[in-house]
Amino acid sequence: MYIVIGISLIVLIILLVVIDKFATFSEFMSSFKKGTFPKLIIGLSIAAVLSISYGIYHEITYQPPYLDIHVNGSNYTVFGDIGEIGYYADSLVTQDQESKIHLVSWDNLNLNNDSKITVEYPSGKEEIWNPSVTLVEGTSQSLKDEYEIEEIYELEPYSFSESGEVSLTIEGDKEFSIDVK
Repeated sequence: MYIVIGISLIVLIILLVVIDKFATFSEFMSSFKKGTFPKLIIGLSIAAVLSISYGIYHEITYQPPYLDIHVNGSNYTVFGDIGEIGYYADSLVTQDQESKIHLVSWDNLNLNNDSKITVEYPSGKEEIWNPSVTLVEGTSQSLKDEYEIEEIYELEPYSFSESGEVSLTIEGDKEFSIDVK
Protein backbone atom coordinates (compact mmCIF):
# COMPACT_ATOMS: atom_id res chain seq x y z
CA MET A 1 0.00 0.00 0.00
CA TYR A 2 2.75 2.46 0.96
CA ILE A 3 4.75 1.52 -2.11
CA VAL A 4 1.75 2.25 -4.35
CA ILE A 5 1.24 5.64 -2.66
CA GLY A 6 4.93 6.47 -3.16
CA ILE A 7 4.83 5.50 -6.84
CA SER A 8 1.68 7.60 -7.29
CA LEU A 9 3.47 10.59 -5.76
CA ILE A 10 6.40 10.08 -8.15
CA VAL A 11 4.00 10.03 -11.11
CA LEU A 12 2.43 13.26 -9.83
CA ILE A 13 5.89 14.86 -9.51
CA ILE A 14 6.79 13.86 -13.04
CA LEU A 15 3.48 15.24 -14.32
CA LEU A 16 4.04 18.57 -12.54
CA VAL A 17 7.61 18.85 -13.86
CA VAL A 18 6.41 18.16 -17.43
CA ILE A 19 3.70 20.81 -17.06
CA ASP A 20 6.31 23.26 -15.76
CA LYS A 21 8.63 22.49 -18.68
CA PHE A 22 6.08 22.74 -21.54
CA ALA A 23 3.39 25.04 -20.17
CA THR A 24 5.33 27.45 -18.01
CA PHE A 25 2.97 30.38 -18.60
CA SER A 26 -0.29 28.44 -18.31
CA GLU A 27 -3.01 29.47 -15.89
CA PHE A 28 -2.21 26.45 -13.70
CA MET A 29 1.48 27.33 -13.34
CA SER A 30 0.85 31.05 -12.86
CA SER A 31 -1.44 30.21 -9.90
CA PHE A 32 1.66 29.28 -7.85
CA LYS A 33 3.22 32.12 -5.88
CA LYS A 34 6.90 32.79 -6.40
CA GLY A 35 8.99 30.00 -4.81
CA THR A 36 6.06 27.71 -3.83
CA PHE A 37 6.33 25.35 -6.82
CA PRO A 38 9.87 24.16 -5.96
CA LYS A 39 8.82 23.72 -2.33
CA LEU A 40 5.84 21.61 -3.47
CA ILE A 41 8.09 19.40 -5.62
CA ILE A 42 10.58 18.97 -2.75
CA GLY A 43 7.79 18.15 -0.27
CA LEU A 44 6.21 15.61 -2.65
CA SER A 45 9.65 14.06 -3.30
CA ILE A 46 10.31 13.63 0.42
CA ALA A 47 6.84 12.13 0.94
CA ALA A 48 7.38 9.71 -1.97
CA VAL A 49 10.77 8.55 -0.70
CA LEU A 50 9.47 8.08 2.85
CA SER A 51 6.39 6.22 1.65
CA ILE A 52 8.35 3.84 -0.58
CA SER A 53 10.99 3.29 2.12
CA TYR A 54 8.41 2.43 4.76
CA GLY A 55 6.57 0.17 2.31
CA ILE A 56 9.76 -1.79 1.59
CA TYR A 57 10.60 -1.97 5.31
CA HIS A 58 7.10 -3.26 6.09
CA GLU A 59 7.28 -5.92 3.38
CA ILE A 60 10.67 -7.16 4.57
CA THR A 61 9.93 -7.27 8.30
CA TYR A 62 6.25 -8.26 8.36
CA GLN A 63 5.53 -11.40 10.42
CA PRO A 64 2.04 -12.83 10.18
CA PRO A 65 0.34 -13.83 13.47
CA TYR A 66 0.03 -17.41 12.22
CA LEU A 67 1.71 -19.88 9.88
CA ASP A 68 0.13 -22.71 7.87
CA ILE A 69 2.26 -25.87 7.77
CA HIS A 70 1.88 -29.46 6.55
CA VAL A 71 2.98 -32.20 9.01
CA ASN A 72 2.55 -35.97 8.50
CA GLY A 73 -0.10 -35.54 5.81
CA SER A 74 -2.22 -33.01 7.74
CA ASN A 75 -2.48 -29.24 7.57
CA TYR A 76 -2.12 -27.18 10.75
CA THR A 77 -2.07 -23.51 11.64
CA VAL A 78 0.73 -22.48 14.00
CA PHE A 79 -0.06 -19.65 16.42
CA GLY A 80 2.16 -17.94 18.97
CA ASP A 81 5.47 -16.23 18.45
CA ILE A 82 6.29 -17.17 14.86
CA GLY A 83 10.06 -17.44 14.55
CA GLU A 84 10.58 -18.33 18.23
CA ILE A 85 8.07 -20.78 19.79
CA GLY A 86 4.60 -21.44 18.45
CA TYR A 87 1.94 -24.08 18.91
CA TYR A 88 -0.86 -25.89 17.16
CA ALA A 89 -3.55 -28.13 18.53
CA ASP A 90 -5.77 -30.80 17.04
CA SER A 91 -8.82 -28.74 18.03
CA LEU A 92 -9.64 -25.33 19.47
CA VAL A 93 -8.02 -24.91 22.89
CA THR A 94 -10.94 -24.37 25.28
CA GLN A 95 -11.29 -24.10 29.01
CA ASP A 96 -11.81 -27.38 30.96
CA GLN A 97 -11.33 -29.55 27.85
CA GLU A 98 -8.23 -31.61 27.23
CA SER A 99 -6.22 -30.38 24.26
CA LYS A 100 -3.29 -32.09 22.62
CA ILE A 101 -0.78 -29.32 21.99
CA HIS A 102 2.19 -29.45 19.65
CA LEU A 103 5.09 -27.05 20.22
CA VAL A 104 6.80 -25.68 17.12
CA SER A 105 10.30 -24.38 17.75
CA TRP A 106 12.70 -22.46 15.56
CA ASP A 107 15.52 -23.32 18.01
CA ASN A 108 16.63 -26.62 19.52
CA LEU A 109 14.74 -26.91 22.83
CA ASN A 110 15.98 -30.42 23.65
CA LEU A 111 12.84 -31.22 25.66
CA ASN A 112 12.39 -34.57 27.34
CA ASN A 113 9.91 -36.23 29.69
CA ASP A 114 11.27 -34.47 32.77
CA SER A 115 10.71 -31.02 31.25
CA LYS A 116 8.74 -28.61 33.40
CA ILE A 117 6.25 -26.08 32.00
CA THR A 118 4.88 -23.30 34.19
CA VAL A 119 1.32 -22.34 33.26
CA GLU A 120 0.29 -18.82 34.33
CA TYR A 121 -3.36 -17.86 33.95
CA PRO A 122 -4.71 -14.31 33.47
CA SER A 123 -5.85 -14.26 37.13
CA GLY A 124 -2.23 -14.77 38.26
CA LYS A 125 -2.75 -18.41 39.28
CA GLU A 126 0.19 -20.65 38.39
CA GLU A 127 0.39 -24.40 37.81
CA ILE A 128 3.33 -26.66 37.08
CA TRP A 129 2.81 -29.05 34.17
CA ASN A 130 5.16 -32.00 33.71
CA PRO A 131 4.00 -33.39 30.36
CA SER A 132 5.29 -36.41 28.57
CA VAL A 133 7.06 -34.99 25.52
CA THR A 134 7.50 -36.71 22.18
CA LEU A 135 9.57 -35.33 19.32
CA VAL A 136 7.46 -35.45 16.14
CA GLU A 137 9.49 -37.23 13.50
CA GLY A 138 7.50 -35.58 10.71
CA THR A 139 9.58 -32.41 10.85
CA SER A 140 10.54 -32.68 7.23
CA GLN A 141 13.40 -31.01 5.47
CA SER A 142 10.88 -28.88 3.58
CA LEU A 143 9.67 -27.31 6.87
CA LYS A 144 13.29 -26.63 7.81
CA ASP A 145 14.09 -25.15 4.40
CA GLU A 146 10.91 -23.12 3.92
CA TYR A 147 10.16 -21.92 7.47
CA GLU A 148 13.41 -22.72 9.33
CA ILE A 149 11.46 -24.84 11.85
CA GLU A 150 13.88 -26.97 13.87
CA GLU A 151 11.64 -29.15 16.06
CA ILE A 152 8.02 -30.05 16.68
CA TYR A 153 7.08 -31.64 20.01
CA GLU A 154 3.85 -33.39 20.90
CA LEU A 155 2.77 -32.82 24.50
CA GLU A 156 0.35 -34.99 26.42
CA PRO A 157 -3.24 -33.64 26.57
CA TYR A 158 -3.79 -30.85 29.08
CA SER A 159 -6.89 -29.13 30.43
CA PHE A 160 -6.61 -25.39 31.07
CA SER A 161 -8.71 -24.25 34.04
CA GLU A 162 -9.13 -20.61 32.90
CA SER A 163 -9.82 -18.91 29.59
CA GLY A 164 -7.92 -15.96 28.15
CA GLU A 165 -4.29 -15.44 27.26
CA VAL A 166 -2.41 -18.14 29.17
CA SER A 167 1.38 -17.78 29.44
CA LEU A 168 3.52 -20.91 29.36
CA THR A 169 7.18 -20.91 30.37
CA ILE A 170 9.34 -23.89 29.41
CA GLU A 171 12.21 -24.71 31.79
CA GLY A 172 12.09 -21.20 33.23
CA ASP A 173 13.31 -19.31 30.16
CA LYS A 174 11.39 -20.04 26.94
CA GLU A 175 8.01 -18.30 27.05
CA PHE A 176 4.98 -18.25 24.76
CA SER A 177 1.25 -17.80 25.20
CA ILE A 178 -1.90 -19.69 24.21
CA ASP A 179 -5.29 -18.09 23.67
CA VAL A 180 -7.71 -20.35 25.58
CA LYS A 181 -11.39 -19.90 24.70
